[in-house]
Amino acid sequence: MCLSLIYSFFRSVWRFFCTLINRIFANQKLEDILTEKKPSKASRNQKIEQILRTYPNELVQSFSWDTGDETEAAEAILEESVAEDDKRWDLSKTLAHSLRQIKGYQKLCVKVEERRLESYCANCSEHEWELLRLWKLLKPEEALEGRITDQWQQIGFQGDDPATDFRGMGMLGLDQLVFFAQFDLDNCQRVLSLSNHPIIGFPYAICGITITALCKELLFDDLLKNHFYNALDQPSLSEDHFHQVYCRVFSLFADFWVFVRPSSVMEFNVVKQRFVEHLERYLRRLDANLLNASLEDFGGVSSAVGTAIG
Repeated sequence: MCLSLIYSFFRSVWRFFCTLINRIFANQKLEDILTEKKPSKASRNQKIEQILRTYPNELVQSFSWDTGDETEAAEAILEESVAEDDKRWDLSKTLAHSLRQIKGYQKLCVKVEERRLESYCANCSEHEWELLRLWKLLKPEEALEGRITDQWQQIGFQGDDPATDFRGMGMLGLDQLVFFAQFDLDNCQRVLSLSNHPIIGFPYAICGITITALCKELLFDDLLKNHFYNALDQPSLSEDHFHQVYCRVFSLFADFWVFVRPSSVMEFNVVKQRFVEHLERYLRRLDANLLNASLEDFGGVSSAVGTAIG
């Protein structure tokens, strides 16, 4: 009985000692990361995430602190390891910024999924207005003959009623088609023109919805973290930042499509898979930034694309 109690006591002491030592070393490593000279923002945030996932606090481990509490959380994390007040204050500001970016990515995933789960509803005037806006942006010189018409196939929908094509990606798919046409018009028109090419054309809208699905997968697989951490100075992420990624990925896919020059649209899935492999490899780079990316960054892929095809 006594031996059992003694054993339990020393085991508890040992566990406490190990936890304390691990925490001290983790905090020291965290301090080294925060004082590292000129790291990429992605590199710093990724290292911070790794440390936080082993931190002896469940809220920190799961990134479950409330938005807006990052400053207090950063000060609490550094309190044990940085004794000097001025130094701790400077480091906590850097750490808090990283915590906001980490939390911002998590919240963006939630927002994107909520929009994807919102089904297109033909009885919703807001949904219908957005769909008609897409037509006006892409075909400003041509009026629709009706809401249900084969004219929709001119911009790459499968049938006379485009509502059926949004079943997989919901309103997120429509949002991104509209965003591309509204805020990146030159690239949008370039891709739309390519989609109508008599030899290597493809259904524009369906391809765009497929790109939405790809971007959503990249987001949830954490493959957009390096891009967002490097490309944005502000910690908060909005749906528009995600839509900007969509615009870049759609444009890069069009460039890749021209580079491969498939014999027919039947090769779409094969070409897309090759593109995804190059894209994912690029996004894993610590310097990834889709706002500045071109096919040259994909390695082994010529950048001599994007010009008109005869």
